[in-house]
Amino acid sequence: MGRSSRVIVSGLKGVGKTALLECAIFANTITDREYIPTIEDTYVCLVETDRGTKEKLRFYDTAGLDVRGPKALHSHHHGIADAYMLVYSTLDMTSLQAIMEVKKDIDKHKEKKDAIIVIVGCRSDGRVSPVREAAQRWAAAERLRHCDASVHNRSSLLEPLAELASRLAPQPSKTSLPQFYMVGRKSKE
Repeated sequence: MGRSSRVIVSGLKGVGKTALLECAIFANTITDREYIPTIEDTYVCLVETDRGTKEKLRFYDTAGLDVRGPKALHSHHHGIADAYMLVYSTLDMTSLQAIMEVKKDIDKHKEKKDAIIVIVGCRSDGRVSPVREAAQRWAAAERLRHCDASVHNRSSLLEPLAELASRLAPQPSKTSLPQFYMVGRKSKE
């Protein structure tokens, strides 16, 4: 756990990016407050991987994309990103279409062939929606991990963070120490 991995969080304005991070990292519920658009914020936390180690993640909570504006990230985000968390509302098809455009932008600008991307469907209730089903089909076709999350259920927020941490954590390296051999008595024969 030497360096921290950088995760860019993107999606339309008001889909719940900041609320997800606040609830997952600090257990704060901010949905009862007046909506104030994020300009850009940074969150740092330790997240347990699927191997039981902890990985330091630095989340860059970007300003929400505008429905009428371009669906692209600033170029400096591509330069610093180790991974992306793309958030949409399971009740808003426009928010899903926006992250589809962001994914195209990532594919066009990211130097690494296989960028780590997790799709997060932010839901306010447990009901099935056509938007969520469309997102799951798209994520499967793009070979992306899709997670459902709700700010009313903190444990649902930990899955996408653990997925990112596990994929960002380096695999344990093999030791460069020589093998030790058992030294024992020679038997007399």
